[in-house]
Amino acid sequence: MAGLVTGSFAVAETLVGPQTARLMDRFGQPRVLVPLLCAHAGAIAALVALTLTGAPVVPLTAAGLAAGATVPQFGALSAARWSALLHGRAELTPAFALETISNEVAFLLGPTLAVLTATQVHPAAGTVLAGVLVVGAGLAFAALRRTAPAPAPDRTATRGPEPLLTRNFATLLAVNLALGVFFGSMQVSVSAFAGVHHAAAAAGFLYGLMSAASLLAGLAYGRHRRHTPPGAQLPLILTLVACASLLPLLANSPWQLGLALLLPGAGVAPCIIVSSTLIESVMDQSILTQAFTWTNSASAAGIAVSAATVGRLVDGPGGTRAGFTVPFLALAATAALTWSSRHALTADTTASRQTSSTGGRQLRG
Repeated sequence: MAGLVTGSFAVAETLVGPQTARLMDRFGQPRVLVPLLCAHAGAIAALVALTLTGAPVVPLTAAGLAAGATVPQFGALSAARWSALLHGRAELTPAFALETISNEVAFLLGPTLAVLTATQVHPAAGTVLAGVLVVGAGLAFAALRRTAPAPAPDRTATRGPEPLLTRNFATLLAVNLALGVFFGSMQVSVSAFAGVHHAAAAAGFLYGLMSAASLLAGLAYGRHRRHTPPGAQLPLILTLVACASLLPLLANSPWQLGLALLLPGAGVAPCIIVSSTLIESVMDQSILTQAFTWTNSASAAGIAVSAATVGRLVDGPGGTRAGFTVPFLALAATAALTWSSRHALTADTTASRQTSSTGGRQLRG
């Protein structure tokens, strides 16, 4: 039942999130965010109340759907704000690095905080705490109106082809889908590996090592300015991460697996940073919130599908090695795709920068 409710939350977030982002691009983030947060608070309250009263699965699933459909994707909203503030400036890449690092810290601390409150206070406390944080921080975020992107008029009727239906954006969606597959399959495979080696309690520590490596790599990447175009960096980083993801196949003990996870983990944050930079560069500013939300949804879909698939694989004759093969295959295929698209990505990025530079000179003039 818990898995069904959680899955309904994830499906609703994945499907409804981009539609909410479209409204935010059209009417502005604060105008849509406040009623959305109020609806999310009601959905979380209903979910907790139904759970505590022992409600059947149908209303619980409905509450999960409502909670997922109303949760704001703050990563996408924040990325759109950074773009509005720093479009065409060198500080944008460090800003995206800061976003990525913040996410890594949240993924490191969030599960621990949720488990502690659920086990030490009350089983519902973790969910209540998450809801309070989302609604409280979200209202504070909505109050920062000066940093919000200006609402963009709906110009789809005069713009021609749908801006989201481009080869470059499809490539970036595939990259985020592959990263989601990497996250989902690694979580399951690491847990299974630790269980097989009678060290189930070490699974969280092992996965934390990979997240810590990603965090440190994100810090290092954000501190140094790169002269190579992001479109040329992305296939190289993906290729390196794909090759590094083969290292867990060689591990025969938990400590060996911990070492093997450091190198692929170190490539994750730079890959996310470059992907965000490219999305900001190749997409129209009027649909950036939608673009970032769709890539987040692609990553979430990759996590969900790969976790279910790898769960079956590791229980089969291939064991954990079959599970560790999945992220390699996903990343290798996506690396090949980005190699074939690198010229188009680089051309779009260069054109965007030239437009920004011209606009900046006109504005200063």
